[in-house]
Amino acid sequence: MSCRGESELRIIILGAGSIIPTKNRFGSSILLETSLGGILLDIGPGTIEKLRRIGLDPSMISKILITHFHIDHVSDLLPFLKMRALIRKNYGKFEDVLDVYGPKGLNDFVEDLLIKNRFLRYLVDLDVLRDVHLHECWEGVVAAKKKFEIRSVPVEHFNGVAYRIRVDGVDLVYSGDTTPDERLIRMAEDVDILIHECSYPSSRKLGKHTTDEELIEIVSAIKPRIVIAVHLYPEMEERIQSLKESLTKASGGLVYVASDMDVIEV
Repeated sequence: MSCRGESELRIIILGAGSIIPTKNRFGSSILLETSLGGILLDIGPGTIEKLRRIGLDPSMISKILITHFHIDHVSDLLPFLKMRALIRKNYGKFEDVLDVYGPKGLNDFVEDLLIKNRFLRYLVDLDVLRDVHLHECWEGVVAAKKKFEIRSVPVEHFNGVAYRIRVDGVDLVYSGDTTPDERLIRMAEDVDILIHECSYPSSRKLGKHTTDEELIEIVSAIKPRIVIAVHLYPEMEERIQSLKESLTKASGGLVYVASDMDVIEV
């Protein structure tokens, strides 16, 4: 699916599913193509392969925003860093800084993987963290430049955060994984685009996630111009059309119940 818009921002859904693959969805990752370079929202399984499929030069990725440290949201981080180091060494690319944002514990997470794990310590010798800047965030402004800003708030999901990004004249909120959270709803006031998880039907809620009925209530409160539902477990597969219809009624705007490789030009 592709939808054209007027902004320079283009959203490519690399992974719209969960850790359990379905025909059209697997893993968690979203690419924002912006005038400032590529921004990855989470970097779960299959991210690198899907970047290859769309023909994106990996050196175009300037920022990675991690919402939490569950494996279905971060499993391609180390492969991406290794790929980056080897391409720089062999072909002279990746001279620019890569900014990696994540919740409290990001530095410990990376240190535990690279330094304390003797089986992965060889990655340190490859200098995979060269020109990689780690930024721990929790609540408030994380980064700010002219016409660009990242803010975060903690959400109710295992030390997770949600992000609000302003870029190319568009305000976008990405929930990551979360149960309905008033902090996210407040941060999303007057937002243009809401990308929010919708893991399960209301009859089968598991863990700290958002159901279809809960997302409808969230969208009714926020009224974004565009809604993109992601992180769908297999149980949601038979509810795609009804979810889209209900979200459209709740928001009054455009609604996408995302599949992998969907492209939305804002």
